[in-house]
Parts: sequence; structure tokens; C-alpha cells
Amino acid sequence: MSKVDFGRSVGLVLGRGGLIAVIAVTLIGLLWTLVIALLHIVHSINSNPSYDVLVASPIDVRPDIVADAEIQYATVIFTPTNPDAAALLLESIGVGSRYAVGMLAGIVLIWLAVQLLRRRSFGIGTAIALGVLAVAMLTTSVAAPMLEAQAVVTAVDAAGVPTEPSTPTFGESDETWVVPPTPHWQSFDFSLLALGVVTGLASLLLGRASRLQEETRGLI
Repeated sequence: MSKVDFGRSVGLVLGRGGLIAVIAVTLIGLLWTLVIALLHIVHSINSNPSYDVLVASPIDVRPDIVADAEIQYATVIFTPTNPDAAALLLESIGVGSRYAVGMLAGIVLIWLAVQLLRRRSFGIGTAIALGVLAVAMLTTSVAAPMLEAQAVVTAVDAAGVPTEPSTPTFGESDETWVVPPTPHWQSFDFSLLALGVVTGLASLLLGRASRLQEETRGLI
């Protein structure tokens, strides 16, 4: 009974030089991603924290605006004087997890290239690697946006910025207030979520194919 070894077929097409080039480029990409992640987390988040928030104001504060609403909204950059440690930690974890998923995908790619260099077919080990990557994608797609939104809420609360009008009727006050983002399922990273589902299905199918191949070998 003949069968097609997909791993070896890809190896023959790319060749050893091509596989080594893939590994080298991926390693450079991993190092570059690590550097960018450290700069983002250490410099942008922890050294110079800032948050995009909505600010609500009564219409009579801006009489030049003609509208049928009682309040108006504007997006501003909120920079706390004394950054809150909990908010920094939440945002660092949320942002860092996104970079971690990208680096994990690069590690899986290197694993596949090494398997081809060793003339090994894709089996249970590859299925497990893809499964781990899929779980990381699914978790990050849900947790990262929630953590980042909660970081803004925590930073606003720590700064003591008003988050609701001081009077029940908007037009009776000229004070503005901040509307921080609410952690919600609509903020999920649906692109990463879909990619995680596809990767998970590929892992399951590859694992099933490997078991069928082993069973077939046992019958011969």
C-alpha cells in the first residue's frame, strides 16, 4: 500500500538550503519580536503610560456645536501623573501575551523545518505543537483585550477621575467625565480567535491522521 509523505515532499521541494534559510529567518524574526516586545512593555507601557479614553461633556459647554443630544463625546489620551502598578501589570500581560503568541508560532515553524531536515514525517509531536499554539491563540484572543480594557479602568479609578456626571441632568453642570472601556466579549480579537480555531482543527486532523497511519502499518 503506497502513501504520500507530505513532510518529505515539502522537504524535497524546499531543499536543505531552503529549510535552513527558513530557520535562520525565523530565528531573526523571533529576536526582533523579542526586542520590540521589550521596548513596547518597558518603554511605552511602564515608562510612559497613556490610555485612549472617551470624555463626555454637556453640550452647553460647547455652544458652537449644534446637536440634538445632551452630551458629546471625544477621544482623548489620558496620561496619569502617578501610574498605577496594577494597571501597568494588566496592560503588560495583555500586550506581552500577543507578542508571546507570535513567538510561539515562530518556534512551531522552526520545529516543522527541523523535522523536515531530519527527514521525519509530521506525527503526534507536530499535532501536539499545533495544539499548544491553538490553545495559546484562543486564550490570548479572549484574555488580552479584557486585560487591556481592565487596565484602563484601573488606571482611571486610581487617578480619581470622575466617571459619571455630578448631577442627574447633563445640562445642569459644565463638568466633564471619563468613560473608560468596559471589558466585554465584543472586544475579543476575533481574527486571532478564528486563527486559533483553524490551528486547533489542523492539530486534531493531523493527530487523527498519524494514528490512522500507525494502525495501517500494523495491518501490513
